[in-house]
Amino acid sequence: MRQFKQILLVLILALLVIVMVQNAAPVQFHFLNWTYDVSQLLLVTIVFVIGFLAGFLTAKWPKRKAEDDTAFTPTDR
Repeated sequence: MRQFKQILLVLILALLVIVMVQNAAPVQFHFLNWTYDVSQLLLVTIVFVIGFLAGFLTAKWPKRKAEDDTAFTPTDR
């Protein structure tokens, strides 16, 4: 399973490099009221890294157990 994950990661990175090399033209990036002229290569890289980090952090996020909700239920006195 570990080898499968490594092969998958290498394939994803290879596809990313191919996309980056073929899309190196400058593009306009609009954020709120600002406009930036950015290389599409840089923009794809930034979006990939943000997406990777979001997925990684979501997978590592601690999961709440059902027992944790018992602190908020009323008890009989």
